[in-house]
Amino acid sequence: MKALILDRLYGISDLPTLPTVFLNVMRLMRDPNTPMKDLANAVESDPAISMKILKLINSSFYGLARTVDSVQQAIVLLGANTLKNVVISVSIFKAMGGESTNSCFNREAFWQHSIGCGLIARYLGNRIDCERDEQGFIAGVIHDIGKVVLDRYFNDELADITRLVKERNISFYSAELETIGTTHAEIGEHLAENWKLPENLVAVVGQHHNFNPDSDHATLTALIHLSDILARKYKVGSGGDNLIPEVDPLVWQTLNLEPGDLDAMDEELQIELEKSKELRDLMLR
Repeated sequence: MKALILDRLYGISDLPTLPTVFLNVMRLMRDPNTPMKDLANAVESDPAISMKILKLINSSFYGLARTVDSVQQAIVLLGANTLKNVVISVSIFKAMGGESTNSCFNREAFWQHSIGCGLIARYLGNRIDCERDEQGFIAGVIHDIGKVVLDRYFNDELADITRLVKERNISFYSAELETIGTTHAEIGEHLAENWKLPENLVAVVGQHHNFNPDSDHATLTALIHLSDILARKYKVGSGGDNLIPEVDPLVWQTLNLEPGDLDAMDEELQIELEKSKELRDLMLR
């Protein structure tokens, strides 16, 4: 079954593509001497994305004391790396948003879970001083992107997976392995590679369920592994099942955290998660 699913996946000719503005910004960012004005012009070439970026930057997500009126002003205040990461986030939502094609998959709850995971990862990344510059947020948002591919192209298989989850109260991941022999992580990794996303994001998508402490991107992957579980604990949206897995002990070690360390962060984490609905509405509307 796995070979059949992957053959179908690799044969999909109309996989969603990211907007041209994403490709242009990534190209410009490869040169550290790119003028700020060129970056701003690249973003502003797509008015819809430009407007959404400004809405996001002016939301509670950034909590700026002043209103940002232009992309160039946003770069001055937040830096080119933050702009790049915002462009990635907005581009992915544009490519993968829309209504679910499958009644058994609640895409709104899926995105709320993904955004919640991103918010937790952003908070923890700043709190424990790792993966700053919104990397945690983007990685959290896209970590389960393979589920949207299942929803869009593998309707019957997704229906079988969700039925097995309900009937046996097992994880979405376990149900995938039993039903189709592969997982949303492998499927999402293919999409991330197809999009030519940065290597660290591709690694997170492919490895967040099978943590490898020797990976080149172990810290970011560990951050998402933990944030995904915490989003489930706080019941933010839906990760596809109602289970709360155990955190891999190697994740605690990689992040230099103890389980009890999270108790002191609980109140601040819940405040961060209050932003998830606002962000979901902003990104998907």
